[in-house]
Amino acid sequence: IKKLTRGVLMYYKAYKFRLYPDSNQRMIINKMLGCSRYIYNHYLSKMKDFGYVGAYTNIMNYTSNLKYKDTFLQEADSIIIRQALFNLDNAFQKMFKEHSGYPRYKNKHSKCSYNTCAIYSKYKDKEYCNIEVDLNERMIKLPKLKWLKIRGYRNINKIVGKIKSATVERESNGKYYVSLLYKQEDIKYKVIPKNVVGIDLGIKKLLTLSDGTSYDNNKYLLKYEKRIKRKQRELSRKVKRSNNYYKCKKELARLYTKLTNSRKYYIHKITKNITDEYDIITCEKLHTKNMIMEGTKNHLSKSITDASFNEIMRQLLYKSNYKGKYFYQVDEYYPSSQICSVCNHQDKTYKDLNKREYKCNNCGMTLDRDLNASINIMFFGVVKVYKKLLGIG
Repeated sequence: IKKLTRGVLMYYKAYKFRLYPDSNQRMIINKMLGCSRYIYNHYLSKMKDFGYVGAYTNIMNYTSNLKYKDTFLQEADSIIIRQALFNLDNAFQKMFKEHSGYPRYKNKHSKCSYNTCAIYSKYKDKEYCNIEVDLNERMIKLPKLKWLKIRGYRNINKIVGKIKSATVERESNGKYYVSLLYKQEDIKYKVIPKNVVGIDLGIKKLLTLSDGTSYDNNKYLLKYEKRIKRKQRELSRKVKRSNNYYKCKKELARLYTKLTNSRKYYIHKITKNITDEYDIITCEKLHTKNMIMEGTKNHLSKSITDASFNEIMRQLLYKSNYKGKYFYQVDEYYPSSQICSVCNHQDKTYKDLNKREYKCNNCGMTLDRDLNASINIMFFGVVKVYKKLLGIG
């Protein structure tokens, strides 16, 4: 989110739709995906042999040389080619700055995508764009594809804002999607805080709120694990790169998609409820990589991965910012489970996760371990906000 003058906020928001192309449009999309992948892999191979070259140098090489050598590339949208080279350059920049590893070749049978930009033009005082969306008719117009059927956002009749770009992707299960990036402007103010909540994350209960509300951990991985293992064994018996091999691989990808979508839907539902209801939201900060490494000793790594703590925190952060709420995170070393929420007495014996009930040796208070921790986290958030509002620090 970027602040503009006169209290107006400018922000970018993405909307994702399911695409339903006909046979001709499907062929064109696959052709675009193939061209984008070919360009990416071609110049990655070149840089592996001769060293790193910037995106603009590669674009000049394409327009003067490769475009005429491989004539099938001329069928693709020129913006898609350019964006593929920028994506390759971004992968190298990420490697240089974040040490993310050397860029890999793109695979035909895994998730594929291409980017295109929105181009605006004016004629007789009317503005036109190469990308248009009609949510009443559930149609979208994309470069080279014309109008396609879409599905998604049933409760919205119109999206206010300016389209900046579109990303068309084909998932490994064979379904097509488009993500539209909108530039939107709105007057956003921080809400006057009226209520507060502390959130304790866990495996037994996914979230425990300081008001006593808790959300169950549905453990979606256990639900789909047997089916996934069975399909993986079936895939291992197929002849590699045969038609049956790729057919089985697509069925396995569908199972993984169902697992991902069911988990994602549940997390979105939880985070929406919390950010709608509470003004000050405080959550513990977790480093899940370290937790997974430690979890291998006590067989908790799979449960930690399935719980998706990072995704919950990410959604709480951006939804709080968007709605003008206050979101804070407690340091990972803050002993929320060891401190009594009534008398503030600390008992280090509660480092042991097997103790599920907190009994204070000082005041005699008895409370559920996770609820006690969430109340301590809530107090931390209250102090943070009111210090900020009073300008204390």
